[in-house]
Amino acid sequence: MKRILRGKVLTIGLIFVIGLVWRLTGIIDNHSFWADEAFIAGMAKYVLQGKQALFSSLSIGGVNYQPLFFLTVLGSLKLFGLSELAARLPVVVLSSLGVIPTYLIAKEMSNKWGGFLAGFLYAVSYLNLAHATQAKPYTIIQMLVLVVVYLIIKDSHRFRQRYHGWMIFLLVISFLFQKIGIFFMVVYLAYIAFQYPKQILKQVQNKMVLVAGLAGAGLFVFMFKDVLLNLNKILVYNNFSYLNYFFLKQYLFFSLPAIIGWLISYKDHKVIAKAVLVFGLVYLFFWNFASYSHNIRYLMPLFSFILIYFASFWAWVGQILWPRKKWLVPAVAIVVIFISGSKIARRPQKYYNPNVDFYGDVQIADYKSMYAKLKQKFPDYQKLAIFNDLVDTEPWYLGRYSNAYFRKFVSKPVLDKERNLMVYGGLADFKKEMAKHKKGLVIIEDWVSFWPDDIKTYVKKNLKLEIKVDGLAQAQGDNWPLAVYSWGIND
Repeated sequence: MKRILRGKVLTIGLIFVIGLVWRLTGIIDNHSFWADEAFIAGMAKYVLQGKQALFSSLSIGGVNYQPLFFLTVLGSLKLFGLSELAARLPVVVLSSLGVIPTYLIAKEMSNKWGGFLAGFLYAVSYLNLAHATQAKPYTIIQMLVLVVVYLIIKDSHRFRQRYHGWMIFLLVISFLFQKIGIFFMVVYLAYIAFQYPKQILKQVQNKMVLVAGLAGAGLFVFMFKDVLLNLNKILVYNNFSYLNYFFLKQYLFFSLPAIIGWLISYKDHKVIAKAVLVFGLVYLFFWNFASYSHNIRYLMPLFSFILIYFASFWAWVGQILWPRKKWLVPAVAIVVIFISGSKIARRPQKYYNPNVDFYGDVQIADYKSMYAKLKQKFPDYQKLAIFNDLVDTEPWYLGRYSNAYFRKFVSKPVLDKERNLMVYGGLADFKKEMAKHKKGLVIIEDWVSFWPDDIKTYVKKNLKLEIKVDGLAQAQGDNWPLAVYSWGIND
């Protein structure tokens, strides 16, 4: 028995190490942040440099919906220094831990061989690797929801109060890492409803419990009011074509066996299967109909269940066909997937492109090189007027804010109160602001970005091109060009 247990621990330990090494390799060269990564890291950098107070930073839009992630990045930068690697390191480490609950859930759904297959896929999935090597929290909350589901499975065998305490704690932590963690409450509440319907009805009849429940609901509404206020956007959007493309075109090889695996699991794990289904349907409904963004990174918490039920299916096939050699089919599946290289990274890479399945999901421009060239060519850049569209990359790479910002859909000048910066929308305002400064620079994201098209056209026609960076060197062929134009300099 000890020998078998030791073998399991060593195997899953090896898979964990593989996942960790693959992820660490993907951040080792300190390649450029894309905008969202740079924003969180830049805010943390400003706090460490004393340019911004910690508590005021936590209230800034973009930070306030992921406060725990911001603090995690802040702590990592404090410990390991100001680098892209340090900002990404917490995601690498915490997401790597997801191998363990992935293995444990798949093992419960099938057997240990299904668990090993699921753990292996989680460790080397290209999509997982791409998002686990960014300074973004989605693979962290992916790991947390997996732990919650595993605790649900353990509780379904025999009620244990401490499991529920840990589940609620992890659900709160998930929400603090990123506000979409609120949807993880669905899997827990669905499980409670399906597992303990009689107990719930009995407790509701108790007046004290009812009062406490209403008070808890009031607190819930207060805490999550910003999320709930967005419910009016339901059915405004429809991202179904993207959903269809992702699951039925890019990942049909995994999705179809996963669906069958879920159906098979229903026989022995009805409550778990129903809870996961309700969670998946609610989550996909909001992703599809209530979110302007069709970004794949928001689907990462669901993606693991595709891998888990896929592995469970093949473990079940092996158990039926060769009951004395249950390992055979999962082992063959690993070999086939590894040889084909389908949706996995067969060896560690210095960069995992998040757009490999879904072009344009992340705007992976090389801000690091562009700003380095800007500082080198214009050593007095602190004294120059600078115009930009977004502030995201400036605290990290530029160390200052621009003098003015120009964005689409801004009909009249508006003050960004959080930073005391002006935002404009039209060419007339651009010319007016430009006339206030004898010389300056314009930083252009040369794709369909937030820059108004008429301003971009004017800049390209009338200003001098100083710097051009086609794209990130590590992502050849997926170019997101950046350009810097000037006026009044060396005229």
